[in-house]
Amino acid sequence: MWALSGRSSPTGVSTTGNIHMSQGRTYVSALRADIQRRSTGSLVVWGGSAIVLAGLTLLTLVLNTGLFIDNLVGGIVYGMILVMISLGLALILGLMNVVNFAHGALFMLGAYIGLQVVGRLEISFWLALLVAPLVVGLVGIIMEVLVLRFIYGAEPIVGLLATFALTLMLEETVRFIWGSSPQSFQTPDILGQPVSLGVTTVSAYRLFTVAVAVVAVLATYVLVTRTNFGLDVRAGVQDAEMTQVLGVNLPIRFTATFFLGAALAGLGGVLRGGEVGMQPELGTSFIILAFIVVVVGGVGSLFGSVVAGLLIGVARFTVPTMLQTLAEVTSQPAIAIRGIGGLVPYLVMIVILLVRPRGLFGREGFLE
Repeated sequence: MWALSGRSSPTGVSTTGNIHMSQGRTYVSALRADIQRRSTGSLVVWGGSAIVLAGLTLLTLVLNTGLFIDNLVGGIVYGMILVMISLGLALILGLMNVVNFAHGALFMLGAYIGLQVVGRLEISFWLALLVAPLVVGLVGIIMEVLVLRFIYGAEPIVGLLATFALTLMLEETVRFIWGSSPQSFQTPDILGQPVSLGVTTVSAYRLFTVAVAVVAVLATYVLVTRTNFGLDVRAGVQDAEMTQVLGVNLPIRFTATFFLGAALAGLGGVLRGGEVGMQPELGTSFIILAFIVVVVGGVGSLFGSVVAGLLIGVARFTVPTMLQTLAEVTSQPAIAIRGIGGLVPYLVMIVILLVRPRGLFGREGFLE
């Protein structure tokens, strides 16, 4: 009767309990097998995709060497501009938890300050590289002191709406002072000289842009991670009350951080404006890409912003070239999708977030 009742066996072990334990072990085993199968499938898919991408890159490099190198350099230059914008954005977001939508407007303002210094006042371009970041940084200080200081600790949407309003104000100010038409300014002749890379030539200005961006990135990294200033700001983000008890003037530190982020955007604006010119919508077109870079790199990670900026910049310029080469080899013109370059940053973001939802180097729990 004990076997039919399901209460207990002569050994005192419940038959129903044995059944449940057996079912539990079966479920766990099935779950482990499913996870292993999915992991193996993902590994095969991503490994195969990497092989295909490497093969396509090699094919393009062999058949269209000059064009590929030229676009690779263009992608690196474009990527470094994105890095300079997104680095300041990540700095403000990662250390101060403020979603600064006005960062693109600060980038645009840097380009127009360069126009004013070089084109209107006819002062040296080299001086503009110093003046524009300082002026934009001061504008950033005004924004932080008068607006953003009152919304620290609020929901991210509050900062987003406030900085969006600041964006509109800056754009209208630029239109009032410099007009709405596209404009440009002259860069030094020495930066216009072509530089031979063997299979192609590039403008010295592009190489100069990369060099300036690298110096700015390294200086920012050292300041944030290797100085007492960076330590104070990071400590203030973690525990503002205790940091102030220790004698750290956090408002001054946060204002200085905002100045640094704004100055980086202004410097990037001067470099971009000197190459392709400017218009009031310049900041809007770049701020979306800057947010993509921050998300792909991982919110709060400065190193991630550098890697993601270069990745997206290079991909945006080289992917259309690779597809064009593949279309020529296969005699299938439809493969060379028109306008694919503009979609590449969004495709990269989707792929990265499918694999790593927090981005390449995002830290767990940030803004969650």
